Amino acid sequence: MNQMTLKELYEVGCSFEASVGTGTKSERARIPKNSSRIILNDELTNNIINFNKEVKFLVAGEIWCPDYQLNGSILKKFMDLNTNFDMSVITMARGKKYLEPILNIESAKYPLIVVLDKDFNIIGNFQERPNAVKMAESFDDIKLDYYKGKYLIDSANDIWNIIKNI
Repeated sequence: MNQMTLKELYEVGCSFEASVGTGTKSERARIPKNSSRIILNDELTNNIINFNKEVKFLVAGEIWCPDYQLNGSILKKFMDLNTNFDMSVITMARGKKYLEPILNIESAKYPLIVVLDKDFNIIGNFQERPNAVKMAESFDDIKLDYYKGKYLIDSANDIWNIIKNI
C-alpha cells in the first residue's frame, strides 16, 4: 500500500494512553507531571467545554519525544474536558510516509498534530512547538522553561485557534 487516507491512518492509530504505555518508566512519569502543569484560563476552559462539534486529532509522534509528551498532554486535557474531542496516535514513520504527502509538507516537525472535523476534513495542523516558542530569539534561552511546562498554555491556545475555525 503506497498511500493511506486520513481515515485509515486514524483507524490504525492508538489512543494517547496506549502510546504512553510504550514508553520507559521515566517517559511515562512525565505525562502526569505535564498534566498537572496545564492551567487553562476560564475563558479557554469554557470554550473547550462548550464546543459542540466533533474534532479528531491525528497525531504523528513518539513517547520518547519531549514535545510529544507536552503537547499530547494538552490534547488529552481537551478530551478530558469535552467528549467531542478524540485522538489517534500514529508513529512518526507513518507521519513521514503518509501524512506529509497528504498535507503537502516536506520534513515536518514532530509531533505533527492534524486537526480534523468529524468527516476527516483537515482544519489545520500544529507542528512540534507553540508559536511563542518558535518565535523565541534563542530556544536555548527558554528550553528549560519550555520543558518544565511554562509554555503549555501557548500550545493550548495555538490548538484552540485551529479548532475554533470549524
